[in-house]
Amino acid sequence: MSKREKSEGGALIYGGIPRANLMPPEVAQRRRESTRRRSLIALSGLVVAVVIGGVVASFLYAAAAEQRLAAERRITDQLLATQLEYAEVTQIRGDLQTIVTLRQQLAEVEVLWADALAPYLSVIGEGSSVNELTVRSDQPAQPPLGVTGPLREPRVATVSMIIRTSEVPRPWVWIRAWEQLDMFADASIDRVTLNQGDSYDVVVTINLNADALSQRFAPEGADAADGSDGTSEEDDQ
Repeated sequence: MSKREKSEGGALIYGGIPRANLMPPEVAQRRRESTRRRSLIALSGLVVAVVIGGVVASFLYAAAAEQRLAAERRITDQLLATQLEYAEVTQIRGDLQTIVTLRQQLAEVEVLWADALAPYLSVIGEGSSVNELTVRSDQPAQPPLGVTGPLREPRVATVSMIIRTSEVPRPWVWIRAWEQLDMFADASIDRVTLNQGDSYDVVVTINLNADALSQRFAPEGADAADGSDGTSEEDDQ
């Protein structure tokens, strides 16, 4: 059956042109499969190329990391060698710091007993002597000397002595004189005993406050503070 068509040039063509596809469907299918294979091969080649590129990049990154690690190890070896070179100095500084710390700890509780007891013994007077003397101060390895009774003053050292006198003792006079001393905390007359030779033994306990500490190795800040306080006191006087 013919139909009217219009050509490209505008001329009218009467009648149809018969057309028929004589190619077997197997050939067309083979061509489509060939095109699909080429696409798969190209895609596989792209994947292989990406994998190879990733492997090469990883290898280069690992090589760079190894170089950085080697450089850091060389720096560490140099630092260790320098540390070993000055190891003796470091040990000496550590020992010195330990000595300074121990000295400060001991100085915090140090009492110069000869100087501290001199004004107390001078109050006793002639005709009296100290037969036995026991002293104790706060020590880092011992419990501190705390306040153990009512109306007790804080103390850092205690002195127990036996005073032998040929006359009737008057310990209250001693205590009144001792109360005028700066380092005095409190005192007690523990026992008075009459001996066979008309002599008396007086057992006395004297407690000293923080003014009895020598403070020979006090920190510089504390010395400066003490000095400033002393200056202000002198100015006030």
